[in-house]
Amino acid sequence: MLHSTYFHKETYEDPKTSAVFENLLLLPDNVFWHILRQSCYSHEDLPTNPGKLLSFDFWPHWDSKGTNNSKYVEPDLFIRFENLDVIIEAKVGSSEGQYKQQWQREILAYLNMNNEKNNYVFIAVGGNLSVLSETILIKKKHVKIYKCNWLSLLINVNRYENELESISFPDMNISATKRLLNNIILAFNIHQVYNIEWFNTMARVQTIIHKASIEKIQSLFK
Repeated sequence: MLHSTYFHKETYEDPKTSAVFENLLLLPDNVFWHILRQSCYSHEDLPTNPGKLLSFDFWPHWDSKGTNNSKYVEPDLFIRFENLDVIIEAKVGSSEGQYKQQWQREILAYLNMNNEKNNYVFIAVGGNLSVLSETILIKKKHVKIYKCNWLSLLINVNRYENELESISFPDMNISATKRLLNNIILAFNIHQVYNIEWFNTMARVQTIIHKASIEKIQSLFK
């Protein structure tokens, strides 16, 4: 939670956002984007390769012109790739907190600060009543809002870790990535996000019941 401590953001979703995303951002660019993209519902039209990760900024202050904010607009995280800008608004819970007016303010503020020709996406993390994507009207254009939740992020972190575990001869880079993934999982767990391994995904173990055991159980009902 380095960034939330540095910016004195120690309430609501900020420590959680900091702990999870500051570690995710240390992953190789393509791995980070793969996990984030796969965690979004209705992600099929998100680009698979946005290019090199150029910069990221937690809680930037953007020009509030055209919004009802008097001073500035502050998304939780802004990420710039070579070919794509990503605006992230996070909420601490899983099913409430996100709302259209805030999305509109943040996108309008982004457009105040950037060329409207830039490619950008908006991702709402947590706090969504529905996982279905929505569209909002910004300057007569429909903008799609992508949604994910904290658990879907954790599931995809676990999934990628399992893929690395299947590599027979990992090199030093893979070992380092696995250590970082473990840190990310720990960050989720600290903030009460746990991956549930459903029964139908667990390995099935064949159990052999001996005839003598069956006979002993039958004798109890005679």
